[in-house]
Amino acid sequence: MTASPPGVLDGIPLFDRFTPDERQSVVERGLVLDVPAGTVLMQQDDEGDALYVILEGLVRVLRRDAIGVPVEIGLRRAGDCFGEMALIDGGPRSATVVTQTACRLFKLERAVFLDVVSPSPLMLAKLLHELSRKIRDVSERVVQEDLERRTKTAEAEVARHRAITIAVTGLAHELNTPLGICVTTASHIQSLAEVSVEELREPAALLAENLERAVNLVQTFTTIAALHHAEPLEDLDLVEVLEHTAALFAMDHPESRLTVRIQDDCARPWLGYRAHMQRAVIELLSNAAAHAYPPEDGIPVERRVVDIVVAGDRLEECPAWRVSVADRGRGIPEENARKLYDAFFTTARHRGHKGLGMTIVYNTVTGPLGGRLRVESSPGGGARVSLIVPQAM
Repeated sequence: MTASPPGVLDGIPLFDRFTPDERQSVVERGLVLDVPAGTVLMQQDDEGDALYVILEGLVRVLRRDAIGVPVEIGLRRAGDCFGEMALIDGGPRSATVVTQTACRLFKLERAVFLDVVSPSPLMLAKLLHELSRKIRDVSERVVQEDLERRTKTAEAEVARHRAITIAVTGLAHELNTPLGICVTTASHIQSLAEVSVEELREPAALLAENLERAVNLVQTFTTIAALHHAEPLEDLDLVEVLEHTAALFAMDHPESRLTVRIQDDCARPWLGYRAHMQRAVIELLSNAAAHAYPPEDGIPVERRVVDIVVAGDRLEECPAWRVSVADRGRGIPEENARKLYDAFFTTARHRGHKGLGMTIVYNTVTGPLGGRLRVESSPGGGARVSLIVPQAM
C-alpha cells in the first residue's frame, strides 16, 4: 500500500462532478494498492466496506448461480469502479471480484469516505447523482440484454425447427431409394421362389446391400444430434488427442492417402471430451480427403496434406483453444459455403457421400464441446476450418 498520488481520480466518471479540490480531499484519504493476478478482492455476500477504482489492469466479476457455481458476468478495466454502493449503504457485496492481471487499485474505505463527505452535503449530492445515473444505465442495459436474449432464443428455436424439418425430409428422401429397391427386390425374389439358388444370388446381394445402406443412413443420422455426454470430462493434452485422432484416421481410412501434420509440439492442457473432439476432427479429415483432394483430380500423395494447428484464443472472454484444420485443395465455392452445415448437402453424392459430415461437426462443436466453428476458404486456395473450444469445459 502507498499513499495516493495527486490527480489519481481525474477522469474517473464517478467523481467527474467533483471539483479538483473535492477530488483531492478524497484522494488524500485513500490508498493505492498493487496486487498480483488471481487476488480475490471481495467475496459475494461479504459486508461492503470500501470502494475500488482500477488504475491499471483487469478484474473479473463473478456471481454464484442457482447451485452455487461462480459464473463470470463481466470484466472491469482501468477507469472502472466497483464496490461503489458500499459507500452509501455498506450492504453485502453483490458479486465476487478477482484480479485477472496484476492490478494497481485506488481503495477508499467507507468510514473514511463518510468522514470526508458528511461535512459537505453538496459532495454527497454529486455522488448520489452519479450513482443514480449509473444504476439507471445498468437497468436499461439489463432490460435491453434481456430483450436481445429473448429474441435470440426465439430465433434459435425457429432455426432448430427448420433444421429438424430439413433433416427429416432429407433422411426420408435418402431412405426412399434403398428401401424402394429392397421392396422391389423382395418381390422379385418371391417370384423366383422356384428357380435355382444361383439365380437368387444377385437379387439377394442387392437386397442386402441396400438394407445395409439404409441402416448406415439411420446410424449416421442419429449422430447429427451429438448431444450425449456419456463419456466423462477428462484432463487431457489437446495435442496428444489430435495426434491420436490422426493415427486412428490413418488406420481406418488408408485409401484417403492423407498426410496429417500436427503443427504443435507444446502441451496444450484441455479439460474436455476426447470422443467428441475425435469425432469432429475425423469428419473434417474425411471431408478433406473427399472434397479437397477428390480421386478424379489425381493429386499425388505428397500434395495430399492436412495441417492441424493449435493456438490460444478467447471465447466469450474465457480462455479457449483454436484447432485449425487446413488443406491445400480445391477450396469451397461461395455458393456452397452458405449451405455447408445443411444436413444432406453434398457435391459428391455420385461417390456415395451422404452430406452429413459438416452437420455432425457443427452440432458436436457447438453442442457438447461448447465452442464455435469458423470456415475460411477461397476457390483454389484450400480451406481452413477452426474449432474454437473452451480450455476448460
